Amino acid sequence: QSSYREYLKLKAKYESLQRYQRQLLGDDLGPLNINDLEHIEHQLETSLKHIRSTR
Repeated sequence: QSSYREYLKLKAKYESLQRYQRQLLGDDLGPLNINDLEHIEHQLETSLKHIRSTR
């Protein structure tokens, strides 16, 4: 029973991470509100700055 609960928890986390990855790549943005979109925009800008600083 405990193992099954852990499985469900990990499965939900995995699906959440997959959804977030798709959104960062520009897919599956329809259900997001403006705050979510701004958060993703900020995350992408931060990532770009980090990448550029390592070059």
